[in-house]
Amino acid sequence: MTNPSAFTRAAAGPVLAALALATLVACQSGGSAAQPPAATPAGDQQILTIGREYSQCVRDHGVSTFPDMVVIAGQLSLPDNATGDAADQALRANPTARSQCASILRRLPAAAQKNQALTAQDRANLLRYAQCMRQNGVPEWPDPSATGSFPIAGTPLADQLKSARVLRAQQACRQFWAGEISVK
Repeated sequence: MTNPSAFTRAAAGPVLAALALATLVACQSGGSAAQPPAATPAGDQQILTIGREYSQCVRDHGVSTFPDMVVIAGQLSLPDNATGDAADQALRANPTARSQCASILRRLPAAAQKNQALTAQDRANLLRYAQCMRQNGVPEWPDPSATGSFPIAGTPLADQLKSARVLRAQQACRQFWAGEISVK
């Protein structure tokens, strides 16, 4: 894994959807038309300030080991290591922290929010990506939702996102979508 996972703010569960990405996005690299423009250093500082406030709120609401967020390419990210993975799981298990701290994320600048509308081309590319994943050894890979996320959280596939077969399929399917993959 060479790229950090991006933090996504989704409308129906901003933190859960965002941190579920940590299990998959770390294996993705490259870009797509859906990625927001790179932030300026001043913008990064604003995003980082909000991220640190969010991290402290999560710690204050029961996830004491939640790490400080970092900014990568204008997006809030969890560390791309075991600490980030553990934080993702701990936060998913704590709905109180998610709900109590969600309002902080709403202060992120628009370019730092990943719940921007999908273009028709992005949707078509994500559908091709899903079909490719199924054809390359992951037959249970779902089509994306209308928001572009893949409904995988809570399924048996969620525990296999870092498995060799999923990573091989991802590599084969990067031709259709090399950007971040949102998992809900």
